[in-house]
Order: sequence, then structure tokens, then C-alpha cells
Amino acid sequence: MVDVNFGNLFVIELLHSYYKDQLCPDFTIFVSDATLSVINGSRIIAKQYNNQLFAGVNCTGNISPLKPFIAIDEGLQLTFFMQLNNPIFFNFTNLSSTVPGKVYYFSNRNNNVSNGKNFLSSKIAIYNGANTYLPGDLAADGSGAIYRAIAGSTSAHQFNLTNGDHWVKIDTNQYLSEIDGLQWLPSLSTYRFDAPQSSAVISVQGYDTVAATYTKVLISKTIAFSNPVLSFVLDLTTLQPGKYLLTVNGKQQWIYINDELNGDKVFAVIDIFNEAASGKLVDGNGALINPVPRFSINFLSRATIWKYILASNNAGNINDTANLYQFANPASVITSLTPIPLSNRPLDFKLTLNNQDYSPIACADPQRLATITKGADTYPCSEIYLNF
Repeated sequence: MVDVNFGNLFVIELLHSYYKDQLCPDFTIFVSDATLSVINGSRIIAKQYNNQLFAGVNCTGNISPLKPFIAIDEGLQLTFFMQLNNPIFFNFTNLSSTVPGKVYYFSNRNNNVSNGKNFLSSKIAIYNGANTYLPGDLAADGSGAIYRAIAGSTSAHQFNLTNGDHWVKIDTNQYLSEIDGLQWLPSLSTYRFDAPQSSAVISVQGYDTVAATYTKVLISKTIAFSNPVLSFVLDLTTLQPGKYLLTVNGKQQWIYINDELNGDKVFAVIDIFNEAASGKLVDGNGALINPVPRFSINFLSRATIWKYILASNNAGNINDTANLYQFANPASVITSLTPIPLSNRPLDFKLTLNNQDYSPIACADPQRLATITKGADTYPCSEIYLNF
């Protein structure tokens, strides 16, 4: 008689700095149709519990290390979709609002290990003085620390990460950013030029499992038109669902191809691969790995200028007892001098008005979001009304 047990294959966790416990409850993770047939054939199950997705597999025997009853194939691809359930998620998350056709893409092919965690998002780029940075942009220092811009800088007016008026250190975790956003395209679509073109020189590069980069040429062709056109039918039906680098007449674009997304509102795609370049899900003998591979997707809380509006119209002072944030005091409308991260964890701010102290006072509510201009920069702004 064969003894069949259940073993853990991998875990995906969703984290968010907005929440006091850091656990992100805002998504439902579900299996793609193509992956459903794969996991059924491999006796894999995937179930979400709170902020985590657990993937397990039927194994033979009961002595560690457990070995899958059906071998996990080299090159196995498991695709999951993330559905956003919180309508104000973008208000308190350090991302731009949704753009039609954009989908975030996460994968262990990013090989993004930091602070003892394996992140599925792309690595935050190291600071480059030739780049323009706006408030909220992220940069790495090369030693693992991540910084957030709290004021703008350009190549003409550079302010590197040591400038505390322009940058603030977050921690050594990795965070989702706009570099993880891809343009979703159906496998058959209409490509539009900026101006009429007499031909289309098309190149599509995919992932090279040996080089561990998106440099493998999968499509290279030229389409000549009888007359200059503003658009043409882009046929990518030979490609498997996944991430690609598309170049048309010299214009490059990262894209995601998957016809399952047609008509669906999907926030993000997660691809987990069993391959040497991305980290195997089983060891060299085909047995489960201990400790279980754990993948993280980490969201960063949006930082806003906090504007306190006093009902009495009298001048007051607001101070942070932790001395992390400063305010433009005294005033009847008091704003923070720098952006403050939104959080559902209360901060210990104190209002002094007419020689009387009031503490604690209300913190910013992510549902109330406006904009404010300070110098050359525009910031998201949280308005808080106090009945004092």
C-alpha cells in the first residue's frame, strides 16, 4: 500500500506597511485556468488563508524529506491572479492610480533577495544622479537600504541619498513600484504608431533560462505596408502567456501576454517557476525543500503632507512626541514640513491650543486625499479637521 501525505511546496505572503501588523488583507489570489489543469495533473493544491497563499503537493511516504507523488517538472510554471478588493487601496499605497491595460507582474525570476526575504517584485534601482526623482519615488543605496524621495531632484539639481531634505531611509526590504507595471496585450491586438509608418520592424524578447535575462529573441520580422499606416494588427499568438520585451520600430515596451485577462479586472499576475535560474521548488533529488520556499510581495504606504485645520481658527501648535515629524507652527491650518506615511497605527501627536494640550489627536484618513504644492513639488495631501 502506498502511503500518501501532503507536503508544503511554497508560500506567497502579501505585506503592507500601512497595516499595524504588516499583513495585507486586500486581495483575493486565484489560479489561472491554464495553471488549474497543471496543478490537477501534478496533484498540487493552492489555497489562500488571510494574506497568504499556500501551495502543497501530495507526497509519498512519511519520512522527511517528503517527495512529491508526481515529480515536479523542470520548467513548471504556475500562474496566479490577484484581484483587488479594497476600493481605497491606491489612496494609502505608494503607487500611481490604475491605468487602463496595466497589470503588475511578480515572479521568482526577479531573483530579488533582501533582508532575508525572497521578494517577487523587481529590485529597486540604485540611485542615479542622471535621473529625475519626484516625491514618492524609490531608490536603493547599493548596500540594501531603500530610500523614498520627499522632495524632487533632477540631473541639473542633484540631491543624493545623503541629503535628508530630499530623501528618507525606509528599511532594507524591497517594495512594489511602477517598474513592476506592464502593459497587458491580448495575443492579437492593434498596434498604433505615433505617426504614419511604411513598415513595422518587430522584435520580441523573452526570458533566457541560462542567462536569467529577457534577451532570448522569440520574434524578429519586418512587415512592409503598401502605404504608410497609423496602425496594424500585431500577431503574438505564437507566444506563451508571460512577460516580454516588445520593440516596434525602435520603441521598446515591457508587455504581458495572456488572453485569460480579456475582460477581467486583474490587479497583478504572479508567476512561480521551478527552474535553476529562479530557484527550484524541490531539491536535486526531487524532494521538498526545508524550510519551505516563502515568497513576499511588499507594498509601501503612501506618504502625504498632513494638513490639520482647526475649527476655532485660532493659532495652535502640533508636535510629534516621538520627534520624527515637524509641523509649520503656530497656525490655524498646520501642515507637516515633510510627508508622513499613512498608517492604521495611531501616532502620538499633541495639539497645544490656548495653553491647553490635547493628545492624542486624529491621524490622517486615507479616504480624504487632496494635493498640495510646496516649492516646485506637488504632494498628495491629507486634510484632518479638528474640533478645537
